[in-house]
Formats: sequence, C-alpha cells, structure tokens
Amino acid sequence: MNQNKGARLILTSAFFYGTYGIWSRLMSSSFGEFSQAWTRGLFLLIVIILINLKFHIFKPLVKRDLPWLALIAMAGGLNQAPYFFGFKHLSIGTATLFFYAALVIGGYFIGKIVFQEKLTPTKIFNLLLAVVGLLFIYHLNLSPSQILPAILTILAGLMGSATVIIPRKLVGGYPEFQIMIGYLVIQVIANGFLSSLFHDPLPSLNQPISWLAQLGYASSMLLANWAAIEGYRHFDASIGSLIGLAEILFGVFFGILFFNESLNLGIIIGGLLILISASLPHLIKNQT
Repeated sequence: MNQNKGARLILTSAFFYGTYGIWSRLMSSSFGEFSQAWTRGLFLLIVIILINLKFHIFKPLVKRDLPWLALIAMAGGLNQAPYFFGFKHLSIGTATLFFYAALVIGGYFIGKIVFQEKLTPTKIFNLLLAVVGLLFIYHLNLSPSQILPAILTILAGLMGSATVIIPRKLVGGYPEFQIMIGYLVIQVIANGFLSSLFHDPLPSLNQPISWLAQLGYASSMLLANWAAIEGYRHFDASIGSLIGLAEILFGVFFGILFFNESLNLGIIIGGLLILISASLPHLIKNQT
C-alpha cells in the first residue's frame, strides 16, 4: 500500500468535507433538511452517469461484491437524514463530537471485524488521544430530550465510516464514481420521500446564492468521496479514520476565516492532540 499517497488523498477528502459547513450556512435559510440532500444527490447522479456515457469507466459487477455494494449504498444513502436531524436538535459542537467520535470508532471496529486488523496498544492509545482532542474542541452538553438526536448522530457517523472503508473489500476494481452511484440512488429516493412527506421547501430560481452554494456542496461531496474511497484503500481502516479527523481542523479554520468564529485554547490543544494521534503511527513506522 502506498501510504504517502493514501495520506494525501485522505487529507484532500478532509479539506473538501471541511467545506460542508460553509455551504450549509449559505443554504440553511432556503433549503429544507431533506430537499437539499435529494437535489444534491440527483445532480451528482446525473454528472456521474454523463461521465460514464462519455468515458465508459464503469466495470462489470462481480457477483461476490454485490452484498458489499448494497451495504455501501445503504450506509452512504441513509446517513443524510440522521446526520441533519442530529445537527438540527443538538448544538453544532455536540453533534460534531458524536459524529466524528463514531466515525473514528466505527473505523476501528470495521477494521477489526471486516479486515481482521489488529487493535494494537498504539492504535488504542491514538484513538483515546483523538477522542480527548475532540472533547477539547467541542464541549459536551446533552439534555434528556437530546438522547435520540445523539443516537441518530452516532448512527450517521458509523454509516459514514462504512461508506469509505468497506470499498476496500471489493474485488472488482471499480472506479470511485461507480461505487458512489449506489448511495446516490438511495440518497435521492430516501430523502426525496422524506422531503415530500414533510413538505420541505426548495428555493426559487431567483435565489442564486442558495443554488450556487448547493453547487459548491455537490462539487465538494463528489471530490471528497472520490478522494476518501481511494485514500482508505492505502491504509488500515483505523489509521485512515484518524487522518480523516483533519476535517475538523479544516472546518474550524473555515469557520474562523469566513464566519469570524473564535480561536480559543481548547481548539488549539484539541487540534494538536488530533494531529498527534493521526501522525504518530506513521512516525513510529518510519523509526522501526
């Protein structure tokens, strides 16, 4: 495995994932929770289909891959609703803490169960270090009425980890865009149904900022998922998940840059702990 290439790709995915907060802020007043998800999924679905019609990149499906592809599709397509539900009913910090803690822990468990990766003392230490870093950045504040949103946010994080890690199990050598097709279809169907059920609003065509933000969100999602799926192929699932936490640091940076959010000591300490947890395995390997 080319780990330098994998690290660069996962960091690239973290950068684009980190922009989600920018687009969400610009869209929040005009899109509904589910309408923004299905319209983005539909746009990306059309783009990938057109790319395949032009370049014929899709490969024939291997029968033994079908259950794994179905699992990826369900995880990637269904994590949108609980993700937005969590961020609607929890503070941004609390929801982010639950989501990314679940993302990292999910990476460890998937690596152990699906790929028989060893949970070494170093990996466990790095996991604890990353969780402590998250706690420094985001203060946990949970009331009894927020238990359900917290559970759903954790579920979204676990599904998110499956979306980018399980593709390592595939043997068909499919391009990343072909893997994305499955969960985009589920994303459109599931969120389209929920959008219709709850009468989610859609912005009119004379609201260009909202639609440009949706375009930015869709472009970021396409690039982030492509880089993440390819990047995780070069790493153990647990280590790749730790590197992916750089998304939080990018998100904090964008919040400071574009929305005048404050930089405090907790963010600095938490960011340093996350960076150490992600880089320590690579440093140890280079010294052995």
